[in-house]
Amino acid sequence: MMKITWSIGILAISIWATACSHFQNKEAAYLDSVKGRGTQAEVRQELGAPKAVRQAQGGETIWVYELLEQQSGNRFTAPGIWCEQYLLTFDDKTVLLRWRQLTHFHGGELMPTECIPGAEPPKS
Repeated sequence: MMKITWSIGILAISIWATACSHFQNKEAAYLDSVKGRGTQAEVRQELGAPKAVRQAQGGETIWVYELLEQQSGNRFTAPGIWCEQYLLTFDDKTVLLRWRQLTHFHGGELMPTECIPGAEPPKS
């Protein structure tokens, strides 16, 4: 009986961990769905204008998006701002090659000067 309970517990934890790892916000889900085929025009229509645009080597263009969300504090968490930065890389034909998301919590800060500390600041 103990072995069955142990197995069910391990199975439940595995399912929970797998399910939690698949939660995405709408921006990430959209970017995953258009990676390798979406164009700059399509991305702009869905996400709006980027905060900054950078030119990379090899003719690639990098768009920077930043999303801020305020977290009110409570007994267990500090107030602050969650900042998500999306870096979208487009090829010379304006097709989305890849993207990555960086997240940082600014505990106690409600107006952070930079989204991701230590990252290269967006250049307009």
